[in-house]
Amino acid sequence: MQYRLLGLIFLLGFILSACARGDTEIRPAEIHYGQDACAECNMIISDPRFAASYAREISEGRYATVAFDDIGDMLMHAQKHPEHKIVGWYVHDYQSKEWLDATQAFYVFAEGIRSPMGHGLAAHTTRETAQQMADALNGSVLDWVALQALGIQVNR
Repeated sequence: MQYRLLGLIFLLGFILSACARGDTEIRPAEIHYGQDACAECNMIISDPRFAASYAREISEGRYATVAFDDIGDMLMHAQKHPEHKIVGWYVHDYQSKEWLDATQAFYVFAEGIRSPMGHGLAAHTTRETAQQMADALNGSVLDWVALQALGIQVNR
């Protein structure tokens, strides 16, 4: 009788954990361009060159992704939601449109960058490609620490 009870408890625990909210993998959001909306501004995400995402822990071992149409919107959203335990930051490389670890990317900040919400930020895999864009647009190159120090304003 005890073995049946233990077996039933184990089975119920397994079923409940399989149905738990969130993903078990830390990863960027899967964005359906032209359909999904930015979590910060509610605009449709249409340009992968500027799209960004973060993963946040919603319970131990469970994660939810949040998608944005602009790198600046991601930073603003994180400022507004300090309760989010962010475990992964992601941006797209401006040229290849591949996801990058945002903490390892290099950013160009320039008025000439027409990002969806006007933050003027573009991410690059290498400092060299970022510097080329910055030189062409009279902008500056920032790493993750400098980008955080830039302090994207919550109230534009």
